[in-house]
Amino acid sequence: MTAIESPNSMFRTLGIGMESNARQYWLFQVAGWSAMGLLSYLSLTLWYNPGQLAPVIHTVLQSVLGIFVSHPLRWVASGTWNMPMVRRVIINSIAVLTASLVWTLLRLYSFTWLTGEPIPLSDWGGWMFASIVVFGAWTFCYYALKYYRHWIMEHQRAVEAQNEALRASEIAQRETLRRLEAEKLIRDTQLRMLKYQLNPHFLFNALNSVSWLVRKGDAPGATDMLAKIGNYLRVTLDHSDEIQHTLEEELETLDLYLGIEKVRFGDRLNISLDVEDRVREAAVPSLLLQPLFENSIKFAVSRTVEPTTIHLDAKLVDGRLHLQVRDNGPGALLPADNQNEEPQGIGLLNVEQRLQSAFGDECEISFDRLQPNGFVVDIGMPAQTLSGRPLTP
Repeated sequence: MTAIESPNSMFRTLGIGMESNARQYWLFQVAGWSAMGLLSYLSLTLWYNPGQLAPVIHTVLQSVLGIFVSHPLRWVASGTWNMPMVRRVIINSIAVLTASLVWTLLRLYSFTWLTGEPIPLSDWGGWMFASIVVFGAWTFCYYALKYYRHWIMEHQRAVEAQNEALRASEIAQRETLRRLEAEKLIRDTQLRMLKYQLNPHFLFNALNSVSWLVRKGDAPGATDMLAKIGNYLRVTLDHSDEIQHTLEEELETLDLYLGIEKVRFGDRLNISLDVEDRVREAAVPSLLLQPLFENSIKFAVSRTVEPTTIHLDAKLVDGRLHLQVRDNGPGALLPADNQNEEPQGIGLLNVEQRLQSAFGDECEISFDRLQPNGFVVDIGMPAQTLSGRPLTP
C-alpha cells in the first residue's frame, strides 16, 4: 500500500509514468486494508466466531484503524528514501514496531469493548506478531512498488535516450549520405569537364592532319582519316557519359584513335602493347590512355622522321594497377628545375587531374626522360572492377 502515481489507469499506476497522487494512494490504502479485512474474516472470524456480529464489526474496525495507523509509515518511508541503507532499515523498523504496537493496542481494546471478552496477556504476543507482519508487509510493498516505479522510469529514460541516439545517428547518416552524394556529383562533374576538354583538343589536331593531307594532295588518305575520325567520334559520343570503363574498353577506344594517327604517320608510328589478361577488366577513367599516346605522338613521333615506338605496359603490381607508357623519341620538354610547370601539352595535366579527382591520394603519376632517348609516364591506381571488387592476383 503506497503512494502510486499515474494518470488514470491502473496499469499506468503500476507501470509507466507514476507520480505522487493522493487519490491513488488512498485507493490502494482502502483496497489493501479491505483485502486484509476479508482475509481476516475468512481465516479467523468466520472460523472461531461463526454467526456473531461483534467479531465481524471488530474485523471491519481493525482494518479502518489500520488505514490511519499505517499512514504515518508513508511519511517515514518517503523521508528516508535517500538515506543510507542501514539507517533507512533501522528507522523504518522502529516505525513498523511503533505502528504495530499502536494497532495491537487499538485492536485489543476495541475487541474487549465490542465483545466484552478480556484477552489474557499471554495472547498479546500473538496479536503483536500479527501486527508486525502486517505493517512489515505494508512497508515492503511500499518500497517494492517505489523501486519498481523507479526501474520503469529509468528504463523509459534509457529507451528514450537510445531512440534519441538512433534518431541522431539516422540524421547524421542522412547528412553524411547527402554530403557524399554532393561530393560525388562535384567529382563526376569535374571528371566530365576534364574529359570533354580532350575531345576539342583531339578534334583540332585530327582536322589539322586532314588539312595537311589535303594540302599534300593525298585525297584517299584524307578520306580514310575522315572516316576513321567519324567512327572514333561515334564511339566516344555513344559513351560520352561514362566516367569509368574497363581497361579492355579503353584499349578498344585507343585502337580507334591510333588508327587515325597511323593514317597520318604511316611507318613512322609503331605501337607495342603488353597487357596482362587479368587487368583487362580493371576500371580506369575514360580516355585515360589516349592523352598519354597523344603526348608521345606530339613530342616524339612528330619531331623525327625516324620510326618511333610507343609501348604500353599494363600489369598488376602488389595489388595495384600499374600502367606505363613510354616512347623512344626525343622526349617531351620538361620544365626547368626552378619552375613549377607541367610538361608541354594538355594531355599529362588532364590525366593527372582526372586521376586525382577519381582516386585522390590512392593514385600516383610520374614522368621523366629516358636515356639516351625517350619519355616515360608511370601511373599507379587501385586495381578494382567497375563494381568496386578488388582484382585478385
